[in-house]
Amino acid sequence: MAPDPLDDLRRGARDVAVTGLGLGILGFQRLQVRRRELEKALGVGLPPSPNEVGRLVGRLTGDD
Repeated sequence: MAPDPLDDLRRGARDVAVTGLGLGILGFQRLQVRRRELEKALGVGLPPSPNEVGRLVGRLTGDD
């Protein structure tokens, strides 16, 4: 029996989808690491609360 060309197409589409999903997960994880590094550097959580924004602006402008 001859191989079905649609099987190759389905397999290729599945491989592309799985690879894209994997890269998306890795990108999201990398973004989370960067966010945590930024939180540590600024000393506030992200997204910051209004009180944290005021404290951060005070630190940046020297009004602590």
